[in-house]
Amino acid sequence: MKKQLLKYRYEIILILTGIVWLTFLNELIQINNQNNICNDCDNYRESAYYLYHHFKSHYFRPIGMAIITGFPYLFNASDYTIYKFSLILNVLSWIGTSLLLFTLLKKYVTNKKAFFFTLAYLSILGSIFIIFNLLTETIFTFLIIVSFYFLKKYHKNKAFLFLSLSISIFLFTILIKPSIKFFAIIVFLYFGKTILKNYKNRSIVFIYLSLLLIAFQYIKMKKDYGNYTLTYIDSVTYYNYLGSKAMCYKTNDIFSQETNNRAKFLEQFSYPEQRNIATKDFLSQLNDNKFNLLKSYISNLLENMKTPSSSCFYWKNLNHKDYFEKLKTTVNFITKYQNRILSVLGFFLSIFYILKSYKTDKFLFFISCYILYTITISGVSCSQGDRFHIVFYPFVIILFAKFYTDLKTKPFILKNHK
Repeated sequence: MKKQLLKYRYEIILILTGIVWLTFLNELIQINNQNNICNDCDNYRESAYYLYHHFKSHYFRPIGMAIITGFPYLFNASDYTIYKFSLILNVLSWIGTSLLLFTLLKKYVTNKKAFFFTLAYLSILGSIFIIFNLLTETIFTFLIIVSFYFLKKYHKNKAFLFLSLSISIFLFTILIKPSIKFFAIIVFLYFGKTILKNYKNRSIVFIYLSLLLIAFQYIKMKKDYGNYTLTYIDSVTYYNYLGSKAMCYKTNDIFSQETNNRAKFLEQFSYPEQRNIATKDFLSQLNDNKFNLLKSYISNLLENMKTPSSSCFYWKNLNHKDYFEKLKTTVNFITKYQNRILSVLGFFLSIFYILKSYKTDKFLFFISCYILYTITISGVSCSQGDRFHIVFYPFVIILFAKFYTDLKTKPFILKNHK
């Protein structure tokens, strides 16, 4: 027993540290009692209700998140229970992410350094505050790091089981966060030849299952709303954010989502009609307003890289503490600069490792591509705080740990990685 405790001492300390830190912040700020249910949160709860009570797809939220968070509905649970269940899942996912991060870091640095780098991840406030919301980011981050964990194991021993698990989870995440769609497809196609060679391998069932769920999503959307589509959220997001801001630049107006008349206009139509309107608007602006469209996109990119956590915007001083407003301001400042530092580090380290490791370390190469992909697609939307970027924070830490090691051990700028 003592040997086991010593063997896993770092993991045990990380779990205990995470729980104590999370409990402390919750008690200090009373996060779990704020009861701020955002529109997106209720959308995810609603999608679970649709699936488990009516066997119906949701117009904005694919079935992946609904399957996971709506499980209590099988036992006639209340909506309140769904929110509490999602909190438990988020806490477990956050802890799970930190443990897998520690495991992956040990491939590049010593156990002790991996432990401290993981503690750095646990200190990221934006990733903590979003735990208390029924949103995809925490579960999605966990599933993505599980995917990369299996990908790393595949590159080490070439067992198809690990590749199948990795690809299947990447594909499944499309049903949680549709924005990952193109990256997941690229990874799937990259390993296409290997997948075809193993089409009779029993392990391929995991990939088939994910593909079946994706097909189910498209078929249900066609039946329920009229289009073979993953979701309608992409069209609405473009029209209400990127497209709206581009039009504001054109007319010299100030963009504000609270007073966005385009959003109110779009709400009048059915979801297939909204898609058609958004598509026509995009093509029109691409022809007649391309400069402002590009300006809007760059503006969104920069905003997503520098804004603080949106989770604390509506916190109230429930316990009437004198320190609360100063604490809220401090937290806002910390999350803002954590986002800026990790986003900038992620951007430059990703470019560096794409150029240096595309032949020598496919794991680092795919992590770098994932970070750059996430930053790139975030430009479609804005006004979301750090939500777009917290999903790649653990992977920035991995790249930084590798960079730190290389910097100390060799003049890596002049050499390829081994």
